[in-house]
Amino acid sequence: MPFRRIIFWTHLVCGIVAGLVIAIMSFTGVIIAFEHEVEAWFDRGVTRVEAPADARQLGIDELRIRVTQAKPGFVPTSVIIPRAADEAWTFVAGREGRVYVDPFTGEVREPRSHGAHAVMHELIDWHRWLGMEGDGQAMGKLITGVCNAAFLGLCVTGLYLWWPRAWSGRALRPVLWFVGRYKGRARDYNWHNVLGLWSAPVLIVLVATGVVISFGWAHDLVFRIAGEEPPKFRDFRMMAVKPPGVPAPDAGAVPLPLDAIVARLVASHPYYEQIGVNFPRRSPSDADLSTVAPLDLVVFEPAPFQTAGRVQVYADPFTGDMLTKVAFGDRSPGLRARVWVRFLHTGEAFGLAGKVIAVLATAASLVLVYTGFALSWRRFVVRKSRNAGCG
Repeated sequence: MPFRRIIFWTHLVCGIVAGLVIAIMSFTGVIIAFEHEVEAWFDRGVTRVEAPADARQLGIDELRIRVTQAKPGFVPTSVIIPRAADEAWTFVAGREGRVYVDPFTGEVREPRSHGAHAVMHELIDWHRWLGMEGDGQAMGKLITGVCNAAFLGLCVTGLYLWWPRAWSGRALRPVLWFVGRYKGRARDYNWHNVLGLWSAPVLIVLVATGVVISFGWAHDLVFRIAGEEPPKFRDFRMMAVKPPGVPAPDAGAVPLPLDAIVARLVASHPYYEQIGVNFPRRSPSDADLSTVAPLDLVVFEPAPFQTAGRVQVYADPFTGDMLTKVAFGDRSPGLRARVWVRFLHTGEAFGLAGKVIAVLATAASLVLVYTGFALSWRRFVVRKSRNAGCG
């Protein structure tokens, strides 16, 4: 069998077997790519505040008290302080709960994006494991991973098949651009070729990074190529920085106000966009001053994607001294590469423009699935029925 025919049948079989799952992942991927922008749009009415010229912002501890008074069951674990004076502060409880607070008045505002947040997370569940729950998630993740690998094979074999055999204007035109007069099979073939050729380079990046995210062996390979031992975890815990010890304070020492420590952080990072403060789990007392934990802070500086601008800081709660400061550039090559994989997968690695390009290529893959199924239907069903009729 000729090599091109082997490639064609490999391409066709992968498309038929994995096409439906690819369509689900592509459809959900198009929507969840703008999760943060969608939720921000719904919350736009509660995240903006008036910044009086002569008014001072309330302190972190005062605002924290206002939050617990307004929402007795809400226990803040951290606060995100934006640079812009006309933006509300975000008090967070755990990984899901949050409220917005006017730093000038202490007014507590509920998010308006609860519905959008729930829809987005349902779509994320479908994107990652086909909506399966509990023990079924492992099977769902395996299916999406295998189909993602098949998608990578489709992109690579598609580039070979779409490459023109003859370099003439007549041969290149239906491969490089749409031909309006085509109908039926010729139209589907034209759309399949054009969208496949133009989107394949982007899709190869999106899908190859998806393979790394899907499979442990591929995740580990990124670190092994960099000559590093793969981390124990494959999620956000990869970025954890071990807290340093805090020098024993003088007897009777009292922790500085959080606002004073944040002010020192602002002074050392004048171009920050946001500062996150994780509240201490307990207040140090005279009995445990020797074992007090450092204050956990995060600075977000300008970067194409948020993690690249993230600076992990541990500060001495008594003196405000920065004990540890770890920026993205301080991370190991393997970890930086693995983070880039995560954000290349969504296009965020190149900012908003990258996300738009990724979404356009992903939307094109939906048309590729449709035209691929349509061409297969005509090949195996319509042609067969015609042949039967002729007989």
